[in-house]
Amino acid sequence: MLKFYSGLSTAVNSKQAAAECIELALGDGAADCNLLVIHSTVGHNFAQALAAAKAACPEAQIVGCSGAGVIGREGVSENMRAMAMMAVKGTELSVAAADGLKSENSMSVAQGVAGELKAASDNISIIYCLTSGLDVRGDEVIAGIESVFGPDIPIIGATAADNGKAARTFQFHNDQVMEDGIVLVGFADPTLELVLGVHHGSVPMEGMAMEVTKSEANRILELDGKPAWPALMSKVGLPVETPPAECMGISGLGIGLETPEREAYDNPQVLRATFEVSEDNQTFSWPTTCPQGSKVVLMQRDEDLIFDGVDRMTSRMNEAFDGRKPEAVFHADCMARGRLTFDRVLKDEIMAKIQHPICGGEKVPWLGVYGYSEYAPIAGRNEFHSFTTSVFSLVRKADA
Repeated sequence: MLKFYSGLSTAVNSKQAAAECIELALGDGAADCNLLVIHSTVGHNFAQALAAAKAACPEAQIVGCSGAGVIGREGVSENMRAMAMMAVKGTELSVAAADGLKSENSMSVAQGVAGELKAASDNISIIYCLTSGLDVRGDEVIAGIESVFGPDIPIIGATAADNGKAARTFQFHNDQVMEDGIVLVGFADPTLELVLGVHHGSVPMEGMAMEVTKSEANRILELDGKPAWPALMSKVGLPVETPPAECMGISGLGIGLETPEREAYDNPQVLRATFEVSEDNQTFSWPTTCPQGSKVVLMQRDEDLIFDGVDRMTSRMNEAFDGRKPEAVFHADCMARGRLTFDRVLKDEIMAKIQHPICGGEKVPWLGVYGYSEYAPIAGRNEFHSFTTSVFSLVRKADA
């Protein structure tokens, strides 16, 4: 039976931060830890942090990724040096990872790693997935995993991020620091079930619907018959030279969902973020396949919907808990969600609205990251999202 523990540190020394996270999570019980999941902002020295974690927990496998901020039960930190950690004790889990993940090989690489994971355990019921955040096709990652485990396996997790520059993201596996990595953790504890909530807070803008008239894989070449990036920039009123990192928050595009998924998601569209623009500023890519003929719409952030939607999300989760409290919560979130005040998005209020209804007064182990995109099922189907709050609660089954 798996047991979970968590800690968060804002220490600026990377070795000290890792040691402090482990101390807060495990106290004197670090020696028999089986898994450490680490999220860190990009100011830390990752090699030093991983070495310190291994020294403290010599039997543990170590996984994780970078983010624009980290989340723990203690709150949120977006400091350039912030670290949060989930420690797991128990043998009902397995880990597999690979470097070299790219948009063009996302399915085959994910398939290979999923095969290694399945070979390690036939009893996996939940897969936690961390991947690079920029040059990736999330739908193909999902397809690769499902080709091994089938479509009913829930895939949860996040893509890595940096400090909002959309330049380099990092993934961790034991002592390895990767920039194009995929890490899978398979949970095989038969007493656990997944209760999740996922929600974004954006609405379609009137008159901003477009058709993808030309595309190749995840690269969008034309919108409404015009070069894609100039067409999108004209919609948001920015120069064509604007890099995607500077307009990510206002250039998100929505794709319509079917009715059952709309109801489960509490949103009629799933969002896609733009990450990479061609050197001639004519085309752009996003992190999933985009078939020609796809209908997209420019979306805008709606603060009331963000907060009201979180309330509805946690209410649905509490109904599913049926009086139980989670054993642990993994959390993937968008850095643009929260209360916009003086040109800064403040996240403490929205985090309180998420954590308090779920945890009450109990100290539930909690680990989250502000990544670039999220892996989260909706209506029983694995999906890849951007701009969401995605909360993954592991709860003991009622008959456990």
